Amino acid sequence: MKRFSLIALLLSYLLIIAFVAYYPKFNKQGTEATISYDVAGYYFYLPAIFIYNDIHHLAFQEATNNKYQYTPGSYQGVQLSDGSYTMKYTIGAAIMYAPFFFAAHTWANIAGINDDGFSPPYQRMISFGCLLYAFFGLWLLRKILLQYFSETATGLTIISLVLATNYLNYSAIDNAMTHNLLFTVFTGIIWFTIKFYKKPNYKYAIILGLLCGLATIIRPTDILICLVPIFWGVTNLTALRERLVLLFNHRLKVLSFIAFAAVIGSIQLMYWKITTGQLLFYSYEDQTFDWTNPHIIEGFFSYKKGWWLYTPFMLIIIPGFILLYKNHKPLFLPIFLFTLVNIYIVFSWSIWWYGGSLGQRSLIESYALLSLPIAAVFQALTKVKKWTWALTACFVGFTGWYNIVLTIQAHNPTGILDAENTNRTYFWATFGRLTIDNDSKRFLDTDEIYRGDGSKSEVLYENNIEYDTLHVDTMQIINGKKCLFVDKNHQNTQPYRIPNPPNGSKWLRVSATFFVTEKVWDVWKMPQFIIQFKNEDEVVKTKFIRVHRLMNSNQKRNLFFDVEIPTKRYTTIDIFLWNADGITATYMDDIRVEVLE
Repeated sequence: MKRFSLIALLLSYLLIIAFVAYYPKFNKQGTEATISYDVAGYYFYLPAIFIYNDIHHLAFQEATNNKYQYTPGSYQGVQLSDGSYTMKYTIGAAIMYAPFFFAAHTWANIAGINDDGFSPPYQRMISFGCLLYAFFGLWLLRKILLQYFSETATGLTIISLVLATNYLNYSAIDNAMTHNLLFTVFTGIIWFTIKFYKKPNYKYAIILGLLCGLATIIRPTDILICLVPIFWGVTNLTALRERLVLLFNHRLKVLSFIAFAAVIGSIQLMYWKITTGQLLFYSYEDQTFDWTNPHIIEGFFSYKKGWWLYTPFMLIIIPGFILLYKNHKPLFLPIFLFTLVNIYIVFSWSIWWYGGSLGQRSLIESYALLSLPIAAVFQALTKVKKWTWALTACFVGFTGWYNIVLTIQAHNPTGILDAENTNRTYFWATFGRLTIDNDSKRFLDTDEIYRGDGSKSEVLYENNIEYDTLHVDTMQIINGKKCLFVDKNHQNTQPYRIPNPPNGSKWLRVSATFFVTEKVWDVWKMPQFIIQFKNEDEVVKTKFIRVHRLMNSNQKRNLFFDVEIPTKRYTTIDIFLWNADGITATYMDDIRVEVLE
């Protein structure tokens, strides 16, 4: 079909726009706004320089955050020994935001809207600008793919990329994250690499230098993209020698590439020199790379954030690279080499799951390159039997459905997707679901599920707290005249020791009634309802649920969780409530432990 790739491109745009409409971050507030969390850190350069004239202390952050509540804490700035601050994140994203920041600032001034850098005009223009970058990136990708593949293969690659991968989320909803920007920068690097080797000239060399420099100061590890212009079209050692000769013959153009890349990179160096006194500064503090222990298996398969588990469509790159090597060998080496090194770097990061993201967001920019082995698969399919097409359609259809479900889950008001904390039990409890009962969230803390019906049980222990004297509250009553509590000054209740369960038992159900005055949203500050098996002073097993995951403010509820009794010897079982170093009060009453058959 002559215009198939163009139709696919337009359909992809419509899908992106549909998800912008589904979850319009530009109209959201607080931590769900476009300029929030990490994006706020990328963006701070612009208001710091052009509104507040404050790049040393970032004093505006406290006032604006108090007003807009766009981030918990102030992790976007790193405090120096003299009390001043420097930005945690590099400046590249801010450079790409800049045209839309200035448009928003003009809009705010003309309309008489608060021009503090965080009001609605800024949120909307940054979102709109990043949406334009996504459109431009896909447009360039189409041009690249058509250089090597058919209309059909190109169109299917583009629409599959948007439909069936987490690129959808990061081009539509979280489009101000660096990965969307870098995807577009990467497509630009690929396109001008192709143009340069067809016709080496200064224009293409300079543009390549600017784009590679920009990629580096958006995300420093993405300096790796420089491998692509170097190895593009190289198939063997002979071809590599010829490439080196070519680059030497065009050495002035290569020098112009290096010079303009350095000019862009120097922007970051100058900022560090001004704020820290150093040309190079490591701003991630205790976060670093585990070079000798990369988290490859977890990165691919973990329930927490495994790439192929959350984006199974990308399994297609396995046959894709085989076909690329077989049928498009000049493309194989630069893409395969980049992919291997990039995966090693990405999964060597100590926080290999990259925070509360949808899938492996750190790999999204590499989709610009991985689109070529994907297209190689679709190209090969044009020559095979119909049943193979049917299987492929089922695969793309399933992975597309799955990706859309995950995207909706990630932004569902009930907070279904919690990929940063997900384990196997919670993953399968929520698989493919657009709504869940709130009780399922207990599986984010405990991965044990009792598979029986629970109808036959024996009460092992009960305590209504009426006769206790420690950490007892008589003002805030749940049931009876007394209840337990934890707060800022009382972080733990006393441990309640229960007898060993009867011989042959395998499961316990632990329950209590709770009352919460103010819900805690920070998962690390949520009070924990804990059961602990101990052998003398040795802890044999601990299980818990975070009470506030399952509660709302001013709510009274009975909560329970099941625990498999350990086979290892233990002498005591303790139950208690810990406030997790929080400051709010949580009340507990009517502790009950049952033996389940």
